[in-house]
Formats: sequence, C-alpha cells, structure tokens
Amino acid sequence: MPIFIPANPTSMKTRLILSIAAFAVFSSTAFAQSQDEILLKKLIEGAFEDVLTQFKAEKIPDYFTEHFMLIENGEIWNNDSTRNYVERAKSRTPQAKRENRFDYFSIEVKGDVALVSYHNYATFTTENSPPRKIHWLETVVAVKTDAGWRIRLLHNSSGKE
Repeated sequence: MPIFIPANPTSMKTRLILSIAAFAVFSSTAFAQSQDEILLKKLIEGAFEDVLTQFKAEKIPDYFTEHFMLIENGEIWNNDSTRNYVERAKSRTPQAKRENRFDYFSIEVKGDVALVSYHNYATFTTENSPPRKIHWLETVVAVKTDAGWRIRLLHNSSGKE
C-alpha cells in the first residue's frame, strides 16, 4: 500500500514564489529591447529632432557617417546637401513647428550593422495655417563606429494613409 506524504506547505509556497519570479523574469526579457535597439531609436529620433526640426547643422556628425546618403523622391543627398538644406530652412519665415512621431516595425542588428524600418509621421504647424501632416515609410542602415551608432543610409518614400 502506497504511503501518502502530504506536501510541505513551506516547500509549496517556495515553489510557487519561485515559479512566479521565473515567469516574471522570462516574460519581461522576452519583450525587452536590446541596448542597441534603444540606441538606434535614440539615434534616429535625435537626428530628426536636432538636425531636421531644430536645424542644428553642427549636430550632423553626431548622427550621420562621413559618407551619409539620403535617398528621397529621386534625389540623393549627402552631409553637404543636408547642411545646405538646414541653413536655408533656418532662415525661412514664418518658421514651421515640426512634431515627429515614429512607429518602428523592424530592427535587425548584425554585428556592427543595423537595418531599421519604421513609419515617420510629422505634423507641421505655422501661424494662420492649418496643420500639415506627412507620413513617410523609411529605412535606415546604421553602422557602429568608435563614436557609437551613426546613420549611413536613409531611404524614404511617401507612406500610404
């Protein structure tokens, strides 16, 4: 005849606590962003905020490689053409206020190269004009340099609404 040994309540309680703790750790890390993903998002959002919204041409080296290319609507820009655009935009009046929003749908990191794809939504407002909203579908190729991640290529096209 088998002998029934009741479970030790302390041991059951310990197992339950350990199970809950393990579940919490594993489920939170499954959805956690890697450090590179966080840095890449910060890089892209910083480039748009500092260079293309605040028009700080001196920040270009903080975000773009020396051989940066922007491909948009049949045009190819580099750091010089980006700098020229920023200088012209800075002197425009009235100055439009730009608000950026990003919706990332793919981030792949392979060693020192990353491919990031996202929707970029911008709202431009000026006095006495209705807001203008623009949506782009963009892909960035970023490379890890001694100074950190930098954008090597930015390709965009108009997004569908």
